[in-house]
Amino acid sequence: MTRCPGCLKADQATFCAPCRKRLFDGKKVPFELPFSRPDYDRAKREDVSGRMSISGVQTKIPLALRDGKLEMAAAGGQYILKPRPHGSFDRLDMVPINEHLTMQIARRVFKIAVAENALVSFSDGEVAYLVRRFDVQADGSRLLQEDFAQIASRSEETHGKNYKYDFSYEEIGRLIRRYVPTSKVDLERYFALVAFNYLVHNGDAHAKNFSLIRSNLTGAYALTPAYDLLNTRLHLPGESQTALDLFADGFETESYKANGFYAYDDFVEFARRLDLVETRSRRILEAFIAKRPDVFSLIDSSRLSDECKESYRKHVDDRTKAFSYSYSDSRR
Repeated sequence: MTRCPGCLKADQATFCAPCRKRLFDGKKVPFELPFSRPDYDRAKREDVSGRMSISGVQTKIPLALRDGKLEMAAAGGQYILKPRPHGSFDRLDMVPINEHLTMQIARRVFKIAVAENALVSFSDGEVAYLVRRFDVQADGSRLLQEDFAQIASRSEETHGKNYKYDFSYEEIGRLIRRYVPTSKVDLERYFALVAFNYLVHNGDAHAKNFSLIRSNLTGAYALTPAYDLLNTRLHLPGESQTALDLFADGFETESYKANGFYAYDDFVEFARRLDLVETRSRRILEAFIAKRPDVFSLIDSSRLSDECKESYRKHVDDRTKAFSYSYSDSRR
C-alpha cells in the first residue's frame, strides 16, 4: 500500500494536498531529490566527537526549494535534510524512518506541535528525513531561536563535554517560567513533550533539543515546535531512560527509589513542580496510556522493518506500563 511520505495517509502516490500545503506552501514537489547520496556526501563532511549519541553521528545539510525542486544550498535554505548516518550503532538505515515516524506519532496521536517533516528519496533510492525550518520566514529572514543550553549559559567550555546532558527537565521548566510570558500554556506543552519523549524512549532529548523562539511582531518568546524526536533505543539498546534527570538537585520520588524507573507518580510530581493544573496534567498522562493502540497503528503503517516495528511496539508497551504504575496509588 502506497502512503503519503508526509503524514502516512494510505492510498497516496505522493505528498497529499494537506502535506503539500504545510511543507511546500501548496507547490507540487517530487518525492525524489534531484541528487544522489554520493552527491550529498561529497558536499558534506563533518567531524564526529564528544559523547556518543544518535545526534552526534547524523549529518545534515540545508536545502532550498527552487523551481519546484529541493536543492542543496551552501547556507540558509528553508529545509534541513538528514540522511542515514554513518557509524557503529544498530539499524542506522532506519534512523530517518524512525525520526519521521516519531514526529508523526507526536503530532497525529498526541497533538504535539512539531516541525513540518516528511520522508524523501535520493535519486539513487536511499530514503532521507526532511524537516522544514520554523525559524525561516517567507522572505528568507530568520526568527531568533535559542536552545536551553544557550539560555542557561551552558557550553562545553563552561560545563564540559556533557554540558547539554548535565541538566534537568525541571530546570528547563524554571527557565520557561522565567522567560515566556505565556508560560502557563507553554509549560503544559513542555510537560506533554517530556512525557512523550519518555514514552517513545528518546534518550537524546537533551537541553539543546528544546528551544524558545522570539516573535518579530511582539518580541515575546515562546516554546518552539518539537524537533529531533526519535526512539533512540532502536539504535542504542543500552541508551539511558532519559537524556536528563526529571528533577533538579538529585531529588527522587519514593516510587523511583523503590523501582529505579520513572512512573506515574514521578510525572505527577513533575507536573506539580511546573505548577500545572492537576486535572489537566493527569489527563495528559492518561492519554499516553489510552492511546497505545493509535501509536501501534502508526508504527505498523510506517516504513520501519518488521524487526524495528516489533521493537518499537515493545518499547512503547513498556513505557505505557510505567505510566500505568503508581507506587502510591495516586491514579485512584
